[in-house]
Amino acid sequence: MSAENLTSLSPLEIKKKQFSTAFRGFDVKEVETFLEMITLEMEGLIIKKNSLKEALEKKEREFSEIKEREDSMRKTLEGLQQLLEEERKRAEEKGRQIVREAELKAAEILQGAREEEAALKNGIDHLKRIRREFLAKVGSLVDSYKKILDQDQKVIEEELRIDSDVRMI
Repeated sequence: MSAENLTSLSPLEIKKKQFSTAFRGFDVKEVETFLEMITLEMEGLIIKKNSLKEALEKKEREFSEIKEREDSMRKTLEGLQQLLEEERKRAEEKGRQIVREAELKAAEILQGAREEEAALKNGIDHLKRIRREFLAKVGSLVDSYKKILDQDQKVIEEELRIDSDVRMI
């Protein structure tokens, strides 16, 4: 058998292998050659098996490490997502609080403006009353002075008439 046949040797071939008989039994050289081939094939298979086993163990360790890193990253990501959610909720609450405070401040400013408007209207109404009263008093005073002037005019005219009568006499 050649070296190429070593890799293709199967257990069935080993089982069915027939040795030719020589004068006193099997051909010893053929049996030894076959056993050598089996030994080499088995050694190769054992080495290959051990190599594959080591490679598998290495891949399993790598997979385990990757899985651990993935778990760690997932936990980190979940923690970050939770922190982001908490921060978003805090920001929303802060925004609502700012809006509430702004609305209260606006209501206070509006109330102050309404009170100031009412005070100004009262002041204007008061000034209008004072003006009306002043104009009424001035009108009354003018009427009084006019009556006085009219009376004085009559007195003066009477005196002038009397004076003119006296001169005529």
